[in-house]
Amino acid sequence: MKKKNILGSDYIELTGSVHNHTKYSYDSKVPLKKIIRLALKCELDYITINDHRTFDARNDPNILLENDLLIMVGAEINDPDNNNHYLVFNTDKIILNKSAEEYVNYYKRTSAIGFAAHPIEHRVNSAFRKYIWTDFNNNQFDGLEIWNFLSEWVGKLNPKINGLLFVLFPTIFVCKPLPEILSWWDEMNNKGMKKSAIGSVDSHEEKIKKFGILFKFLKHKTLFNTIRTNVLLAEGVSISQQNVLEALKKGNSYIVNYYMGNPYNFYAGIKSVNGDSIIFGQEIDFQENMKLYFRLPVTSRVSLICNGKRISSRRNDKGFFLLSKPGNYRLEITRWGRGWIYTNNFYVK
Repeated sequence: MKKKNILGSDYIELTGSVHNHTKYSYDSKVPLKKIIRLALKCELDYITINDHRTFDARNDPNILLENDLLIMVGAEINDPDNNNHYLVFNTDKIILNKSAEEYVNYYKRTSAIGFAAHPIEHRVNSAFRKYIWTDFNNNQFDGLEIWNFLSEWVGKLNPKINGLLFVLFPTIFVCKPLPEILSWWDEMNNKGMKKSAIGSVDSHEEKIKKFGILFKFLKHKTLFNTIRTNVLLAEGVSISQQNVLEALKKGNSYIVNYYMGNPYNFYAGIKSVNGDSIIFGQEIDFQENMKLYFRLPVTSRVSLICNGKRISSRRNDKGFFLLSKPGNYRLEITRWGRGWIYTNNFYVK
């Protein structure tokens, strides 16, 4: 948890891991006590638990007794074909055997907050199926995963060719969000939908037995130090599940791959000549000489995206972009050609 001053306003920044699975999922055997211990060791401020079609983790005594880590328990819903995976929070209802349109619209009508999980996937090996979003007109969610560690890792896995390397060095093969996901996200925002983006790990902790030896890989400890979603709360706002979820819903957050570096000095914000300023997820009226400022702990490639198009790029650790027109603006920041930081949009009306 860090305090940051961004263009004259104070915020509390929380770093967290979204989309984790526990022993309560049908495909994971990892106890919550272990996950909490590892999360604290990795200096996380919050985690989300999204076990498949269950909220059972809510009753785990390790969550009920935990005071140092904010743990938000949601669920992961899917349709009868095991597609359209949906991370949902702020609800007590698990919807089974329904179409994605039915459960997305149902949760939209309630106070639930939901995100489309790994909506587009690639596979180099057909032995691994895709779990995709099948209808792009079904967009009544609050946001979407633009970067999912497990999805990208599996997408590049070909066991006979690179399997050993992928198991031993999983983090070096996760490089950037898929361009198709970024394009869909931008398309929705260009239509005025204001969809927020999150980054996640989708951690289960995988196992494989070779030569009589059981190998564990893609462990929570490893993935906790990769893709995170960092949230900003205005100073004075209580650090609670509801406020963090609302910040994720609004896009007051950015996605960062900690494997590429800790963004301890990072900020980005827009400021106008009359002193008005915003952070990601907020909106502001356009004025002449409006600037989008950024600061980084190390020199990196910073690209300015407007309405889905890259309009400027520079290599620096701090500076600004002069904005010439209204639009949806966001930053993509890379190091050594690999994705590092992806902000949510600044909305300039």
